[in-house]
Amino acid sequence: MEYPVNINSRETGSKALLKKLRREKKIPAVVYGADFDSRAVWVDGKEILKIVSRSKTSVLELHDGEKKIKAIIKDISYNPLTEEINHIDFLTLQAKHEVELKVPVRIVGSCPGVKEGGVLDFITRELEIKTIPAKIPQDLQIDVSALGIGHVMKVSDIEIPEGITVLTPGDTICITVKAPRKEEEVPEPAETGEAEPEVVKKGKEAKETEEPEGKEKGKEKGKEKGKEKEEPAPAGKKEKKGK
Repeated sequence: MEYPVNINSRETGSKALLKKLRREKKIPAVVYGADFDSRAVWVDGKEILKIVSRSKTSVLELHDGEKKIKAIIKDISYNPLTEEINHIDFLTLQAKHEVELKVPVRIVGSCPGVKEGGVLDFITRELEIKTIPAKIPQDLQIDVSALGIGHVMKVSDIEIPEGITVLTPGDTICITVKAPRKEEEVPEPAETGEAEPEVVKKGKEAKETEEPEGKEKGKEKGKEKGKEKEEPAPAGKKEKKGK
């Protein structure tokens, strides 16, 4: 299926113009290819976003007024903060000329290894291929209905439609089915609760025994001080007693 996209010429050489386009929800783009003069254009943001959300590898029909150009999306750059599309590269197509592009990988089937409790790890999610425009697939399918725990599927194991050459190395791992992780038994902490109360108790007992001693010592000191403060009776009084 070919998706129609309207393209519009734009001026280049100014960052301010690019910012203005993006504020107006217009995405800056460029169209290039073999035997084609490169052109700076812009496309409607909502229109292209609908296409990209379905497939990034679909063949497009670029409408430039009355002229129609077959192309594919070669590259998309995104704003790292907002994740909105910043720029798009369109590559023009010629019926008999092969093109190189990346296509997504899609999993089909029910994996027995997962039913047994295993974990499916989807590692390689797109493959680089080479083919003519008429053979460009929307995606490449991987059937996981025969994968058990411990199985691995590489690029070389994938069934590729006729007329498509896979450029991604054949030994690249696409999918693995890992065994479930065993929960580690955490050893129970040793019972050391008896020693702690004993230490606390000793501390309390020490306080209790120290306090009375301190009080008695204080009393003794008070008595001694009291004795030291006692003055002898005046001499005059003793003389009276003698009389």
